[in-house]
Amino acid sequence: MSLPNLAEALAHHEAGRPDEAEAIYRRILEHDPCSADALHLLGVLQAERGEQASAESLIRAALAIADEPDYRYNLGQFLAGRGRLDEAAEAFAAVVCLKADHAAALLALGVVLRRLRRPGESIDALRRALAIRPDLAEAHSNLGIVFQEVGRPELAIAAFCDAIRCCPDHAEAHCNLGHVLQTQGRLGEAAASIGMALHFRPDLPEGWCNLGNVLKDQGRLGEALAAYRRALQVVPGLPLALSNLLMGMHYGSEWGNADFLAVAREMGAQQAAAPAAVAPVAAVGAAERPLRIGYVSGDFNSHPVGYFLESVLAAHDRRRVTVLCYANNSRSDALTERLRGLADGWREIVALGDEAVAAQIRADRIDVLVDLSGHTGNNRLGLFARRLAPVQVSWLGYFGSTGLPEMDWVLADRYVIPLGEERFFSEAVWRLPASYLCFTPPAVELPVGPPPMLAEGCVTFGCFNNRAKIGLACVALWSATLAALPQARLLLKARQFGDAGVREALRAQFAAHGIAANRLRMEGESSRTDYLAAYGRIDVALDPTPFGGGTTTAECLWMGVPVLSLRGDRWAGRIGQSFLATLGLSERLVAADPADFVAKAAALIGDATALAQLRAELRPRLLASSVCDAGAFARDLEDAFVGMWQAARGGTA
Repeated sequence: MSLPNLAEALAHHEAGRPDEAEAIYRRILEHDPCSADALHLLGVLQAERGEQASAESLIRAALAIADEPDYRYNLGQFLAGRGRLDEAAEAFAAVVCLKADHAAALLALGVVLRRLRRPGESIDALRRALAIRPDLAEAHSNLGIVFQEVGRPELAIAAFCDAIRCCPDHAEAHCNLGHVLQTQGRLGEAAASIGMALHFRPDLPEGWCNLGNVLKDQGRLGEALAAYRRALQVVPGLPLALSNLLMGMHYGSEWGNADFLAVAREMGAQQAAAPAAVAPVAAVGAAERPLRIGYVSGDFNSHPVGYFLESVLAAHDRRRVTVLCYANNSRSDALTERLRGLADGWREIVALGDEAVAAQIRADRIDVLVDLSGHTGNNRLGLFARRLAPVQVSWLGYFGSTGLPEMDWVLADRYVIPLGEERFFSEAVWRLPASYLCFTPPAVELPVGPPPMLAEGCVTFGCFNNRAKIGLACVALWSATLAALPQARLLLKARQFGDAGVREALRAQFAAHGIAANRLRMEGESSRTDYLAAYGRIDVALDPTPFGGGTTTAECLWMGVPVLSLRGDRWAGRIGQSFLATLGLSERLVAADPADFVAKAAALIGDATALAQLRAELRPRLLASSVCDAGAFARDLEDAFVGMWQAARGGTA
């Protein structure tokens, strides 16, 4: 009988005949237990089959016999695939030490270092790979991802273009190029790039999701939702697509609270719970020690969540709570560092799988785990489906039900969730005594000015919300306002308005209501300081409908500009009312219906003296309210957490 042949085994392996390959590998090892190649290849085969323990053991046994670059490379791939990123980085670095021109190992090292949030080292590894193989499209593409994450969009665009030049049908590079173009407000180009990705890969779900996001930014909501549904046809139940679909529905007046809950429940059913739930609530409670609060977010940076959380973290009473933050954001900035400094513990989780994060949260003994993302981007709702804390709460970053059976509470107020609307939430509703939001004022010196109409002789309404919020119902409302007040014009400012196609399409929608193009002015993105200063150029701000402003409303009020809001039929349309009611301005600035909206707009601009007085009062009124009183807000929030904890222990909330 002939001796088993490694080449024959490898041929079976590469041809997709694993059983035949395994039989020969094992026969080789029976004859020669120290055959490093057979051990290594059998380990690779076991890894492909999901036999993790035996795969790692076999590859390491091969390495103990011969320290070959390919052995270490495959060990690194195995470790990276299982989320053991630090070990994977060591393995790939060892390959490069053994073989300095191993471009694939440098590429893999760069990818792992990016996932480990070590961007400088990642860029270095990827550039070293490209120095060896300038045509390595994957290295260019990953370099683009790193540049995008560190806030260098111009370098990201160049890198993705290099990837496409090396590999014209690289769908992921086309898709990523489209995404970064979208962030720059170049929406027409973004749609074209993502369209090219889908031409090469019609089954690319991220492509359909990204296309939907671009279409939403362009104000084409129906087409955006169709793109999300197409992603769900490719991958049924895909969380990203379901979240995008649900988020998109909030922008349209065709859908309401019952629709939001139905989709949220569908998403909740998609989340797979972990096999082991959290232990019962311990006997030791808030009276004996501070509650351990865990905040989970993908937006611990210059984002509305960061703006509303910063002063709360600083004001938390450490005699009552200990605060740990679980950061899932790939982008960090100065606000990230301030938030990190205000937390008692900081955990970077963006590179970690749910199992690893779950183990960390359990080890941290969290009492109240708070989700700050909901169904927005970079959420980690899968963690909450595992029931990692005795009390789990949704707050701040979302405006509806998560649909998760394991989410115990949603934190709101009586304005955004009026009595009787609890039926639209799978969670129990806990209402804070005033607004459910606490705004951190900008750290810039900008004075509040008089109404610009006094100097310019004409009235300027304004809205600095994103284009997606200005749907057909909103255009109709604002057109009626402009038609009733022919001396007024409208200034719109947001990133999307830097795109000529977006401006042209919106002008056409207003023209259908008889509003001439010269009454509209649209501006794109600017620095935060310039953006805030631009509020000084409008007399009265118009809150969009049915999806109103949040951060923009708070910023507007801080700049002394009254915000006129139409009472909404959903949480996302009532945030303005929450602020204005807390400031005691509902009667003057919250309209009951479209006719009342037009009447209130006319009243505001009809009395220039009263408008100037209101503008002068707004910032002091805002700063004196609970919307900016972080100390009072934090006490109310801590009371809520204690009450939830007591309810979980079987007491009364």
